[in-house]
Amino acid sequence: MKTLRLCLAFALLFSATVARAQMSAHYINVGQADSILLEFKKAAILIDAGGEAADPPTRDRDHLLDYLNKFFNRRTDLNRTLLAVIISHPHLDHTRNLMPILRTFKVKNLIDGGNMRGSGFPQLRQARKFAGDNSIRYRAITDKEIENLGTTGLRLFPTTLNASDIDLRVLDASRGCENGNNDSLIVRVTYKEASYLFGGDAETESDPICEAEVPMLVDFYQSTKLVDVDVYKVGHHGSHNGTDEEFMQAMTPQISVISAGIHTQQGPGKFHAFQFGHPRENIVALLERFTSKDRDPVDVYTMPRVKEVKRDRRVERAIYCTCWDGDIVVSTNADASKFTVTTSGLRAF
Repeated sequence: MKTLRLCLAFALLFSATVARAQMSAHYINVGQADSILLEFKKAAILIDAGGEAADPPTRDRDHLLDYLNKFFNRRTDLNRTLLAVIISHPHLDHTRNLMPILRTFKVKNLIDGGNMRGSGFPQLRQARKFAGDNSIRYRAITDKEIENLGTTGLRLFPTTLNASDIDLRVLDASRGCENGNNDSLIVRVTYKEASYLFGGDAETESDPICEAEVPMLVDFYQSTKLVDVDVYKVGHHGSHNGTDEEFMQAMTPQISVISAGIHTQQGPGKFHAFQFGHPRENIVALLERFTSKDRDPVDVYTMPRVKEVKRDRRVERAIYCTCWDGDIVVSTNADASKFTVTTSGLRAF
């Protein structure tokens, strides 16, 4: 893999640097949830549209819509259109705000794994109906479809995205697992030689029906370079079962980005980072060992276990978390020789 130089810039989002980028991944702060905007020269794609149960309940929905509105105000050439919304798996922290997205912006394609259950399935079922009623192309991608292609993965939108520069492919998909996390659509995106991996909540632990998705992914693509990436969206919100050493060795990332809620959000309900223990201290330590670039040193926090906070945790490697940094954008320049990281700023802990 070509060595890429890393430029760290802490500035306002939508800065001139981001505007000049050839590709950007926007990790939008939606609490203990996922929503990632992929920005290209000719299109934009949203991976997941989640949100946390918060007070007020509209907190993450409002932030997500505001973020996208500001994005489209800058990218007027896109006509408020998302080429696709990809749902990694039907859990509520990935689908909670799906319908507001579909109702607010023009969406050309809706893609998921065809799952028929999960905490976020009601939103996904409603979205599928909305797609059918509003001329949105719907596609369900299963693992069998990918296996039939061999070790190439499934390429999406090569013509629209400009195949000579951008490659977007699904490396793994739904298998009908008991644990819906192991049904995650795993997406790899490259711009020239700059590469990004988005793995949903794929786990390192098996369930009674399915082999764990992470080691299966590493094993299936071991003869290729498809798991070797520069920017890693850390699996399962920095959980203890979303990343392991073998996976990190296969990826060799330069930058790692976690999407997780802040530990002070402890209600309503129990589905928050504090109750789950995200980001887990041992995973942040693992990321430090294998993430090759640096960031300006920061004192943050991690969680050694559920409901226990480790404060004043110094991080010097290029590891970011929405729980620490707010919204995060990782961009690459025209010749894919440099990354720029911008954030909306460190949060109070």
